[in-house]
Amino acid sequence: MQRLGSLHHHFFLGSRKPLLNPCPFYSFISICTFSYSPDSTEVIYDNLLKSCDGLAFLKQIHLVLTTTSLIDKSPHLGAQIIIKYAQFGDPNSARALFDHINIHGDKPSSFLWNTMIRAYANGGHCFETLQLYSVMHRAGISPNNYTFPFIFKVCASNSLILLGKVAHGDALKTGFDSDLYVEAALVDMYAKGDQFCDGRKIFDEMSMKDLVCWTAMITAYEQAEKPEEALILFQKMQQEGLLADSVTIVSVASAIGRLGHAKRAQSVHCYAIRHLFLEEICVANSVIAMHAKCGDMDKARLVFDMMDERNSISWNSMLSGYTQNGKASEALLLFDEMRDSGCELNPVTALIMVAASAYLGSSHLGRKFHDFILDSKMKVDMNLWNALMDMYAKCGDLETAVEIFSGIHPSERDVCSWNVLISGYGMHGYGKEALKLFSRMQEEGVEPNHITFTSILSACSHAGLVDEGRKCFRDMTKSVTPEMKHYACMVDMLGRAGLLQEAFDLIKEMPAPPNDSVWGALLLACKIHGNMELGKIAANNLFQLEPNHTGYYVLMSNIYAAQTADHENPYWQEVYRKVESLTIEMKLAGYIPDLSCALHDVEEEDKEHILNYHSEKLAVAFGILMIDSGMAIRVTKNLRVCNDCHLAFKYISCIYGRRIIVRDANRFHHFQGGSCSCKDYW
Repeated sequence: MQRLGSLHHHFFLGSRKPLLNPCPFYSFISICTFSYSPDSTEVIYDNLLKSCDGLAFLKQIHLVLTTTSLIDKSPHLGAQIIIKYAQFGDPNSARALFDHINIHGDKPSSFLWNTMIRAYANGGHCFETLQLYSVMHRAGISPNNYTFPFIFKVCASNSLILLGKVAHGDALKTGFDSDLYVEAALVDMYAKGDQFCDGRKIFDEMSMKDLVCWTAMITAYEQAEKPEEALILFQKMQQEGLLADSVTIVSVASAIGRLGHAKRAQSVHCYAIRHLFLEEICVANSVIAMHAKCGDMDKARLVFDMMDERNSISWNSMLSGYTQNGKASEALLLFDEMRDSGCELNPVTALIMVAASAYLGSSHLGRKFHDFILDSKMKVDMNLWNALMDMYAKCGDLETAVEIFSGIHPSERDVCSWNVLISGYGMHGYGKEALKLFSRMQEEGVEPNHITFTSILSACSHAGLVDEGRKCFRDMTKSVTPEMKHYACMVDMLGRAGLLQEAFDLIKEMPAPPNDSVWGALLLACKIHGNMELGKIAANNLFQLEPNHTGYYVLMSNIYAAQTADHENPYWQEVYRKVESLTIEMKLAGYIPDLSCALHDVEEEDKEHILNYHSEKLAVAFGILMIDSGMAIRVTKNLRVCNDCHLAFKYISCIYGRRIIVRDANRFHHFQGGSCSCKDYW
């Protein structure tokens, strides 16, 4: 009112009589009607609408234009009011005005129809957009190049590709399919609808491709988890002489992060610096996430620390990066900084910190975050409930995980909820309970997915439930195509049970060439059961697949060493029992196995099992059994002694008061009284 009042006084300069009309709008209209031409009146109201910043003010302008019938005579002013209503979150008033103009206006206008369609589409009103498009057809109003982009937009956002294809046919009939903006919208729609062949065909046939079109296609490939294709297209775009803008860089950074290409990440980072894109928070966030996914948290932290402004995405990207790169302790420190900064903590933050607690295996820390989530009145969705269950299971508190599962209403549980608890039972060795839950899941009508079968097969493997595992695998093939991870679980299960030939036969029957996880499971089983013949086959295949993976060479070396001990030494059973007792004695003295010395692609308990039976440990155990306590135990090894064995021998020398002399590929190690002559420097 104050704004219109000031305009009123501006137009009545020179008039000394007080205004008797209590509503300044009508005085304002009087001046517009009698002192100005219709064109200038439209310009005045157009400027007035541009300055409008509130719904109440807009309704007053609307009222005046309706009262004077100007709203029926000017499609432009009607469109401006419709747009403003949509911007202020009132699509119903926008539609009411649209309907009024269509009834009382001078003639139908495609401009007005397009405005209303645009308002619906930009507001995310899919059904209303498509319904109005249908009404537009029935009213005899032809759609044009301003109509189709918004129709394709809502079809893309809501995966309505079939309806989008119908609209594409309309564009072909009307000849607007070759319009640059229509083509770009089509490319985006087909790409988001996973119709890459159709989208790429349109893209390749475009006579002109601007940066928006290139970026739409690159983004589509990236969001469809096709990062290589996205980067190939990005290179072609550069060859065409187009420079990436900040929107392009966000998608390219995400694609590089998916691939984990550290060198490409550095190149994109430098490009963003040169073009000052890092000043935009969305670009800085994407570069942080890119470096984090490439495993370079130092560079991610550098970008983070240099940001003038941060939002919750910035903090969450760093927290997630630390957690996923095995730096959960750094995530905890940064979380404290986030709280001190005043940034709002959201469910994504909670999800990350619960995962960090799971990684650390700290039920105390996890319970603190659980309490924090409840105290903050944060909305806990199913993803967060599932993460909490997973955290408690991984922290050894299976009872609480079960309590959470039981506390979720059956109708709200998703397949992930069941998978988490099945996996938890298997992780703790409760294979039969996992099978019961698996059966209950099916009875309640929840369809198992590939993760479910991975969890149940793993549970059967760890519990030695071979027959049950075979049945689950057979049942799985009826509804889910077995993947490499399922075959790896089966080979692991059969191998643990000593059924090495059956495991090998299963590998030979696989429809696709086995990968390293499958051969690795067989090699580990051969190590446990001392089968050198199959071990060689598994190792040779692994050496071809992963020639630079030193762990496989070490494991095969241990198989050779264990094979000698198992079959040529008549005391091998006694030696193995001694190794087991040594492990218990060392742990009581404070020994913690260095699991980094074991093969990486196996379960934690398997890593410790492998470490226990390293050839040098077997040799030392044999020496303790057979050599007089006053004599030194001497071991010769053709490989470098591993960190875990080195640590173990220090404990053994102290516990048994024995001198142990180990010659490895590099030097001699003299262990006595809990220390080594190398001073841990070798």
